[in-house]
Amino acid sequence: MTHNEKTFIKHVKNKCREYNVKLILKNTKKIKVWDKTYVGGYFQDISSTKGELACATNNTEYLNLLVHEFSHMEQWIEKIPLWKNIDTDSMDKWLNGKEIKFIKNKIDKIKYMELDCEKRAVKNIKKHKLPVNIELYIKKANSYILFYNYVKETRQWSKPGNAPYALKNKELWSLCPAKFMPDSYYEKIPKKIYKKFIELGI
Repeated sequence: MTHNEKTFIKHVKNKCREYNVKLILKNTKKIKVWDKTYVGGYFQDISSTKGELACATNNTEYLNLLVHEFSHMEQWIEKIPLWKNIDTDSMDKWLNGKEIKFIKNKIDKIKYMELDCEKRAVKNIKKHKLPVNIELYIKKANSYILFYNYVKETRQWSKPGNAPYALKNKELWSLCPAKFMPDSYYEKIPKKIYKKFIELGI
């Protein structure tokens, strides 16, 4: 682990203590969440004054995950409208078969909240001089943001290990821009990228 990584982790720990956030760093590849799903990391707001940040550290992508989830924590701390107005529960229920009014609008709100998070993550990578390839990070981030459009169409989340930004799906995320685009870019999946979503069975 580099000096800058250690310094960043110390910064995360300090912020968690300051804002009453429980920090879970586990030496595993995945972490179990509420519904028996396993993920690389997460941030959840328990209440307006209490949160939980978790990251699996026995993972080649752990630093990317930690920066991303910490950036969600920043959204929560700052109480930005993009964070306050999301409704992930409705999306989860819809994916499980329940009909939800205005679901596409709800998913779009999540999409742009995630875009804001990814931009914050890149700022944190630069600020803390972390050993992360920024162009590669942004390509993967863009594949993830565009994925929300695919979810609206297919009504399915990606299968475990087959996220659009997974290392195995380089054919997909390598087609994505290496910089963040105007919001209008994320309204529709470009044809070449859409074709890869289908080909790879995302």
